[in-house]
Amino acid sequence: MKTIYVNQVGYKNNKEKKAYLNFEGKSVSLVDETGKTVYEGVANKCIKDNISGEEISVFDFSDVTKAGKYKVASDGVESVGFQISGNINDKLLKDLCKCYYYLRCGVDLEEKYAGAYVHGKCHTKKAKVFGEEESKIDVTGGWHDAGDYGRYATAGAVAVAHLLYAFKMYPILKILSFDIPKDNKYPDLLTEVKVELDFLMKLQREDGGVYHKVTTMRHADFIMPEEDTNDLFLFPVSSLATADVAAVLALGYSVYKEYDKEYALKLLNASLKSYEWLTKNKEAVLFKNPEESNTGEYGESEDYSNRFWAACSLFEATGEDKYYKEALKQKDNLITYDKSESYKNYIGNIFSCFGWMDVAGLGALSIILSDKENELKTFLKEEMLKEAKRLEAVSLENGFSLCMDKKDFIWGSNMELGKYLMVLLVSYRITKNEKFLSLVRDGLNYLLGCNTMDVSYVTGAGEKAFINPHLRPTAVDNVDAPWDGLVSGGPNVGLQDERAAATIEKGTAPMKCYLDHVDCYSLNEITIYWNSPFVFAVAGLEEAD
Repeated sequence: MKTIYVNQVGYKNNKEKKAYLNFEGKSVSLVDETGKTVYEGVANKCIKDNISGEEISVFDFSDVTKAGKYKVASDGVESVGFQISGNINDKLLKDLCKCYYYLRCGVDLEEKYAGAYVHGKCHTKKAKVFGEEESKIDVTGGWHDAGDYGRYATAGAVAVAHLLYAFKMYPILKILSFDIPKDNKYPDLLTEVKVELDFLMKLQREDGGVYHKVTTMRHADFIMPEEDTNDLFLFPVSSLATADVAAVLALGYSVYKEYDKEYALKLLNASLKSYEWLTKNKEAVLFKNPEESNTGEYGESEDYSNRFWAACSLFEATGEDKYYKEALKQKDNLITYDKSESYKNYIGNIFSCFGWMDVAGLGALSIILSDKENELKTFLKEEMLKEAKRLEAVSLENGFSLCMDKKDFIWGSNMELGKYLMVLLVSYRITKNEKFLSLVRDGLNYLLGCNTMDVSYVTGAGEKAFINPHLRPTAVDNVDAPWDGLVSGGPNVGLQDERAAATIEKGTAPMKCYLDHVDCYSLNEITIYWNSPFVFAVAGLEEAD
């Protein structure tokens, strides 16, 4: 079927604008809301690419700068409507941030802020320490991690890190208001992030070790959060969780000290306590789910990147040389690991990975943002730029100028994109290379509709935004549409859930391995760390533009 793909939210008036056609557009028009043709041109032909399975041609209408509502039309086919505006991403950024309020655990969501998406207090029982049935600990608070009601230390730390690094880099987030209960000490984003930081500190034992997760023993049925009353369990301490929490609390100190010195010192002291545990436990303490548990595992095969991030973050926070020396030591471990046969987690550069599994990129960001010049900063800047150049080369191989190849269309492919956009923005900060910014725009275009599913992967963001996330509360709350600002996991060639495997033929082009169905947890789940890189990306683009 002939289709014209556009960014369904729209385009900034003074920046580049592209629409994509899956047919040869010899005559293409931009039509305003009255039906008047305001611009005409020809779509440039692109060879068939291997991620969409289609021949894509590109219609560039960057010359049009007048604000308004438009469609692209050619050969009797029209795109969905979109806008051109100077503040086109304002609502999108607010929605991406406010999602975290809707995912709060342990509190009532008030109608004043949540609208139709209210729910009662949930998961307020004290948690049993797994294997120590007599121990019970208060771990209320934080955010539900994903489509389930689990709360996980490493996942939470990474989501918070994306948000706090963005806050440090992009002043727009200091003034952003997105309608949550106010704490006048802080900007709204820091008010919301504090919810998760307070929870992460509750996961810390007296000796500084951090419990890996708190969940029920098995995933809840599709019920509202307050109806999930099964026992909660704290699962064993891991060096992964301990290092990530040490890192993000030190990062929190560096941000919150401007607003609340007492709270910032609380974060730093907790970070130091966890770091002390790491120094006493030099061997990796990994995590594996016990047989009786089916909740998220968030397992990793080593903890070098986690320890690297913790050392880098504390060096940025304190300036103390011992953390720099530890970061150099872990850098060498990572280089060795990166070259090993066992390392298959990441396609690009290990020092530029911003994911939940490999977090060395977060450590790199701490060093790059620090005010100290040193050998490690030089090295990490070079590694970041190597990855940005790789992404630029990848973008030349497909019709959408997308910095993703076939291998990136895995479970959570949209997070792969989000991480790449972070790399490009950090690299832009280093070089001021406008090409990197252009690739960020192309990536957001893809997320918001310039893809062969003709779908926006952010709820409420466009005429064909997805509406059936694999998310328990939105599935059972009797509200037709989910709240705005949720990011879908996106296309995934693995098709690991039954609905996807039965519906989508194996061998389908990667970009088309998607189904907007609540059953499709391997395609259409949401998570806190799939939203966070796009907060970074949208804020970064707004700041640069």
